[in-house]
Amino acid sequence: MPLPSRFLSLLLAFVLLQILCRPSPGASPEQVTKASQSSSPATPESTAYLPLVQRGDLPTAPIYMANYAYPQDFAELAKRGINTILTDLSSDGSDWSATYQAAIAHKLKLIPLIWGDNQTIWAWNDRAKEWELNAKKYPSSVGAQFLKFLKENPKFLAQTFAIYSFHEPLWEPDKTGCDRLKKFYQQITEQEFPDGSLLVYGEDITMGWPDSGACLSGVVDYESHHIYPFAQIGDFRYRAFNHQNNYYDPPTNDLESVIQAELAYIDARLARYAASPPAATGRRPKPILLIQTFAAIVEEPGLWNRMPEAWEMETLASRIVLERKDKIVGLAWYPFQNPSSNYTHWLARDRYDTTGADRWEVITKVGGLLLGK
Repeated sequence: MPLPSRFLSLLLAFVLLQILCRPSPGASPEQVTKASQSSSPATPESTAYLPLVQRGDLPTAPIYMANYAYPQDFAELAKRGINTILTDLSSDGSDWSATYQAAIAHKLKLIPLIWGDNQTIWAWNDRAKEWELNAKKYPSSVGAQFLKFLKENPKFLAQTFAIYSFHEPLWEPDKTGCDRLKKFYQQITEQEFPDGSLLVYGEDITMGWPDSGACLSGVVDYESHHIYPFAQIGDFRYRAFNHQNNYYDPPTNDLESVIQAELAYIDARLARYAASPPAATGRRPKPILLIQTFAAIVEEPGLWNRMPEAWEMETLASRIVLERKDKIVGLAWYPFQNPSSNYTHWLARDRYDTTGADRWEVITKVGGLLLGK
């Protein structure tokens, strides 16, 4: 017996309504609930508190960073395409809010760093066998207080690209060895920020040290990769890093050979990451390439002792971006301001090279290549 046409119309309308209201594939229950509560479009304010990443791989949007820049630099750097800043903050908290407010104003993500003993503010509690990261348990810990500051200020947490963990920690493996580094990562990602709203950045950990292999998994989400070939040794102007020998090759004037050696170094790091098991978060590390924009006085004469010319900055960085853009997550200029007492030149102060060419203009040009602008 045929159904009445009025009933068929109602049935069809009901089916269409179910299809239109069905959540998109992969939508979480939380997303479905939020969607049902409001039909208004999301605004930057309403989305600022959503976790950056939950489980699995990391975001792949290009990171274009300046290391050691401060609020007075933010407008200039943002204008030139920089979207992320690594900045060091005071341990007393006096500049925390102001720095974050400036970052928000200029739409810059931050990697905050607070120096302390052993080049880190993080304190290990030997009795509890854990890092002092929770302010309720460790109210006198500066690191715990900073994490509390982020939790109490969702806008600032959302503006944090990643937390700075450790710099060259394997210098002292008894204090900051792989087991403790993994404990730090586990505490951040599972205890303090289990929603995935805070990622971990570290420097010089997973290559070059006897224990590096044990640190490949579950230590960082992002890691620095240093490209520092500029030196003046007699009549020679470059030294490429040889990843197989774990040291610099003899000096040369052949920039192309240096570029090829640096590309091989990047590939070696990427291969190590790919071959490592993922962390409990489901993630493997990703490199951010740091390009040398400093000159320094170091123990070995002729190592990093000159600033690159503007054309050298552009040639090196552009080739790396063009040839490895699909494999890296970002590039940084190290440094913008001066982070070290043994540096004699840096990008913020030494804007113009020996010919008068503008090094800052290179920031703009390379950013256009990296970000597709």
